[in-house]
Amino acid sequence: MRKIFVFTLFICALSLASLDGFAQARRITKPPPSTAPADVRAASTLYEEASGYAARMFQEFQSKKLPFDPKLLEKTVREQKELAARYAAELVARSNLSGDDFYYTGLLYHLSANEERTLEFLKRFLDQDKQAAGERPQFARYIVTLRAAQMNRLEEAETALERYLHFEPRKISEQVTMENALTGAYRKAKQMEKASAHAEEAFKSAKSLQATAKTTTADRLLYLSTIALVDIYQEMKKPASALLTVLEEVRKVAMDAPSPRLYVDATEKLADVLIESKRKPDAVKTIEDAIVYTKASIAAESQRYVLQSLQRKQKQLRLQGEIAPEIVISKWVEQAPVTISSLRGRVVLLDFWATWCGPCLAAFPHLREWQEKYKDSGLVILGITKYYGHGNGREMTPAEELSFIERFKKQYDLTYGVAVTETDNNHRNYGVSAIPTAVLIDRQGVIRLLTTGTGGGNEAEISATIEKLIEEK
Repeated sequence: MRKIFVFTLFICALSLASLDGFAQARRITKPPPSTAPADVRAASTLYEEASGYAARMFQEFQSKKLPFDPKLLEKTVREQKELAARYAAELVARSNLSGDDFYYTGLLYHLSANEERTLEFLKRFLDQDKQAAGERPQFARYIVTLRAAQMNRLEEAETALERYLHFEPRKISEQVTMENALTGAYRKAKQMEKASAHAEEAFKSAKSLQATAKTTTADRLLYLSTIALVDIYQEMKKPASALLTVLEEVRKVAMDAPSPRLYVDATEKLADVLIESKRKPDAVKTIEDAIVYTKASIAAESQRYVLQSLQRKQKQLRLQGEIAPEIVISKWVEQAPVTISSLRGRVVLLDFWATWCGPCLAAFPHLREWQEKYKDSGLVILGITKYYGHGNGREMTPAEELSFIERFKKQYDLTYGVAVTETDNNHRNYGVSAIPTAVLIDRQGVIRLLTTGTGGGNEAEISATIEKLIEEK
């Protein structure tokens, strides 16, 4: 059954201002040539048109009931970037830029992912009045903080954050995002004390936001801040009790809210930390107790989701911390045959997927990014699928389906090897009850992470775990 575009998924994915989804996207440094007459519209008008381009396109796709297609998503985002770059270039060519023109030019460069020019024009806007308060100066400081942190210009990022906190209006969600950006930048620079200080601020602010907003965005920011803080505490070799205290606090927040999704995420992360601390029996008991709590205390409309998630985690705990089972493969697609044991010394990511699975397709950009970023550092990605007897909306024989998978791999530019099996054995051995499921195996062949689905921050958790396992010797 073909998946229909979920409009909100794309709107979330297009949150360029937060830099969550497209921080690694291809930078547009040179706009495509245009033979059209010079555009004399106001800078604000050009920005509004460029920033709304993708949303307008996705509304059109939704009205036409088009199937989910990551390539169409990438194409639309690329077109938006190119449009923003062209409009920014047209503004720069004018001789009379002043005032808010600098602001909107900076935002257009931000949309086009041109970091240097973003900072240049937003700083020119802010330099006009260093004491300015208001929506636009504050948003400019927000973007400067994010971009400077991303570019490892940490002093600039710190200054912009300090100025943001000095003026009004302040949005807690923006403060959390800025603190998280600096957390990541300092962590990457191995300045762990500064990373932990920003992580603690992000965590504190995210708790404050969740207490008042009680939205999925607030839950997600709290979860991301929690994960970052816990991972940094682990890297700093802090006592396990410090990590567990943070996670138990978030679970309490989730129960009081109530927020079933946050409760599940925090509980699963708590179990992971206990596994990492060699306390597997405690991890198992944590999930068992959470299942009992869910049956007794969580409202019926959310109970099914929570139970399914916790019961899936319960099955996965059987494998976490254990030697990864071997995989049995019928056909390899653009991948030399390998075994899990032959990959000892490498970090392995198994992605269980299918051609008809919309969330699987949505994960492809992340998988390509990880392949490109970490392939020379020891990461091996294997996409594990099986013969389902259908593809592209019709029934298929195994030979037809294999040919379809081979074409599919090229069509979606899957840069890693794909493996196809005839049975459910691999899925059963790895406790895969839903897809996509990602399994991370360390250099010793031990399963360190199993996670199902996309969104809600698990891409960030996978990425952080990959980095941690790569650094382990």
